[in-house]
Amino acid sequence: MRPWMVAVGAVVLVGAAHAATLYRWVGPHGVVTYQNTPPPSSAAHVRVIHTHSNVSPSAMRKAVSAMHPVVLYRAPHCAPCRQVSAYLHRRRVPFRAVDVSRGQAALQDMKSKTGSTTVPTIMVGKQVLVGYIPSALKNELKAAGYLKGPGG
Repeated sequence: MRPWMVAVGAVVLVGAAHAATLYRWVGPHGVVTYQNTPPPSSAAHVRVIHTHSNVSPSAMRKAVSAMHPVVLYRAPHCAPCRQVSAYLHRRRVPFRAVDVSRGQAALQDMKSKTGSTTVPTIMVGKQVLVGYIPSALKNELKAAGYLKGPGG
């Protein structure tokens, strides 16, 4: 066997040892789940994502943010809007804030994308949350891959 073939084989094996597999699927009630174990047989829309274990948390956040961007539609004097914003900052979830009081265009954009004119309205990827319900927001962020562990 040629030495370069052995070297290439060793690199492939080392790379495979550092690779991690993440599974994404949609459950029976439409809940999107990410886990490092294969999904149950009842899962729909299963996707296998290969990552490397040496990926930094910030790089993983950027990847999740690209797949499931978070948008907060808010108004200046809305206390629940400030609570959502604080929660997202505290959890280090990148998000885009849209002030719907700045004009009809922002309000129409919100209505066309979410079907709502109520603030706060939060989009996590394509999921829409109207109002601030901490447990619902936490579940959506976990399902999208932003929060890890039991404390979230």
